[in-house]
Amino acid sequence: MENDLEYQEDTALVVEVKKGFVTVEISRTGACASCGMSGICVGKNQALRHRISTDMDLRSGDQVKLHISSGVKLLSSFLIFVMPIIFMILFYFSAKHIFGFREEFAIIISFTGLLVSGILIYLADKRFAGKIHFEIVEKVINEDTFK
Repeated sequence: MENDLEYQEDTALVVEVKKGFVTVEISRTGACASCGMSGICVGKNQALRHRISTDMDLRSGDQVKLHISSGVKLLSSFLIFVMPIIFMILFYFSAKHIFGFREEFAIIISFTGLLVSGILIYLADKRFAGKIHFEIVEKVINEDTFK
């Protein structure tokens, strides 16, 4: 068995098929709850649609198993959880020690760092959202198909 840290596995529904590409719909699952980007990449009750290149013989309505790179999950966790803290600390120490502001103002300026990190996270999400690599590894055979 391959290392579970190399990828995240998910199931998706094929909603559109075109030559060399399929559009899949990924429903929010338990894996979304552990992902740092769950609130950003997919709305609360929405499914994520993604266009994937494939040469598999698929039809609309087929279920497929996807692998999603864990590097994306690691980077998103860093952006969501670590970067805001780093920005707050940097803004605080810059205001306090470099610019010589009083403690109260340095704290307020540290919250500006939080705001700046939030804006940068938003911009990174908009820029890199379409570059998340999904790979279809297999078609899921539903037992109901044979009934």
